[in-house]
Amino acid sequence: MAPPAFLLVFSDPGSGVDEAEYNDWYENEHIPLRVNTPTFLNWTRWKAADGEKPTYGASYDLESYEATKKPPYTTLAETRSDREKEILKKLQVLDRRHYELYEGPSYPPSTLYDEHTPAPYVVFVSLGVKPEDEDEFNKWYDEEHIPLLAKAPGWIRSRRLVLKDWGQMGLEGQKGQKEPPKFLTVHEWQSLDGLQSEEYKAAMNTAWREKVMAGVVSRERRVMEFLRKWEKPVGRL
Repeated sequence: MAPPAFLLVFSDPGSGVDEAEYNDWYENEHIPLRVNTPTFLNWTRWKAADGEKPTYGASYDLESYEATKKPPYTTLAETRSDREKEILKKLQVLDRRHYELYEGPSYPPSTLYDEHTPAPYVVFVSLGVKPEDEDEFNKWYDEEHIPLLAKAPGWIRSRRLVLKDWGQMGLEGQKGQKEPPKFLTVHEWQSLDGLQSEEYKAAMNTAWREKVMAGVVSRERRVMEFLRKWEKPVGRL
């Protein structure tokens, strides 16, 4: 059975698209079409809490990566409305990334976890490491880093994923096609206060972490807050 997949999208309307129109399109056209597609299991929008760009994020759990290569998933791009085509031409950036669930040990979520309620905050951490350092990197993440983070107040859960494909659109996105780091970890938090706790600081300051970070060749970190989620209409499977 194919592992579950994950779609992460960072976007920013920039000065080329009115922000109110952009959000209206995203929330009343773009995501509702995906709610009716069986490949998508959930739909959540995020907004930057770190003051960085792109301003918006969207995350989706998917049935599998294989399901993204066939209808009805593929027809979403083939049947875009005129409005969507126009917005995609003018916006600043739309950065889409498909991942598969990391096939390794997983750490159980805390008692704060509710599968029906998105976390108030999420930290997306993407790291690329030298191929020869991947085994050590994964071992550190699984055996030390997440177990230590789990001790911090407000930690909900951490999920690890591996990049499968990516693409960038928009006025800025088309200029410099930059491959994202291979490994993504999605850390969910009840409050950002946990990132200032002694437990969190301890997780970020170990000899093993320092050794592993020496092999990191690319890194991204985004902190975002919950904006909106969607529910599948009653009666639809």
